[in-house]
Amino acid sequence: MGKRATINDVARMAGVSKSTVSRFLNGSPVREETAKSIRRAIRHYRYESNQFARLNAKQSNIMGIILPGFDSTVTPRVMTAMDKYLRTKGYTPLIINTEGDLDLEVASITNLAAMNVDGIVIISTYITDAHREAVESIDKPVVFMGQVFEHGVSVLDDNQSAGRALGAYVAERGIRSAGLLWVDERDVAVGQTRRDAVAEGLRAGGVDDVRVYTADFTYPTAYAVARRVLGEKDRPEALLCATDRIAYGVYKAARELGVRIPEDVSVTGFGAYDTSEVVTPPLTTVRFDVESAACVCADTVLRMRAGEPVSKTQLIGYTFVEGESVRDAGKAAGR
Repeated sequence: MGKRATINDVARMAGVSKSTVSRFLNGSPVREETAKSIRRAIRHYRYESNQFARLNAKQSNIMGIILPGFDSTVTPRVMTAMDKYLRTKGYTPLIINTEGDLDLEVASITNLAAMNVDGIVIISTYITDAHREAVESIDKPVVFMGQVFEHGVSVLDDNQSAGRALGAYVAERGIRSAGLLWVDERDVAVGQTRRDAVAEGLRAGGVDDVRVYTADFTYPTAYAVARRVLGEKDRPEALLCATDRIAYGVYKAARELGVRIPEDVSVTGFGAYDTSEVVTPPLTTVRFDVESAACVCADTVLRMRAGEPVSKTQLIGYTFVEGESVRDAGKAAGR
């Protein structure tokens, strides 16, 4: 059996450096002519790169990413942005999808560290003591995205400012009773911080009747809760939803019950998904720059690895998106 080709053989035949071949294999941009030469050499030697052969190296150029699932509208956008950014830095993402299994999420932290990834980004819904213990047991830089990690570094949406702004907007439109269709408090960023900020904005604007209805992130549950709430005789004038997906559940329930938006009930969301612009009426919502958040997460891990100082908590800004789903009650009343 002949000697197995190495990356040095490929580099020599292609007339480039070993590091250039490595950049090509990692998906980083190289000149097209260079790429063609490397591909020819790879075909000639039938070279098969093994990313995990680097796991015992001092630097693997692999970034571990733990996420709770791909069913969210936001996750694909986050992953696309993060992957693009990492490739410009010569890194390859190693993604673990836990499908919401917290035990697997915690185990994945130590498993990735054992595989010698250079750092870990955790897109989190909940953070437990087990997460903290796992992070403290490894010597890799870790950044949590989406939740505040009191014992480390976090990148998350500015839910307080965005929530207050949305609540204030609804109050300014003359709404006097509001229902919050929300997720449970285990998700601290959305279930507590965002909810409390919205309620604060409403009450500061004179809305004293603020009710909370518990749903979850799924469309079917949101729809079921919305049908019940919209069927109440003293239903609130506005339903403010934790996410756009929950708002879509309200839209469906309202349509089936003959409840008009915004004439009979006003609706808002968070997320500003592409589909929020095409529903009728267009949804009033808040857009967070998830692509920037993804890049900030990846960049922060790399800076931590390089020993550079980073902020413990980094907030990502928002954009208010005014649709046509909130009635101007003051204008309608001639005030």
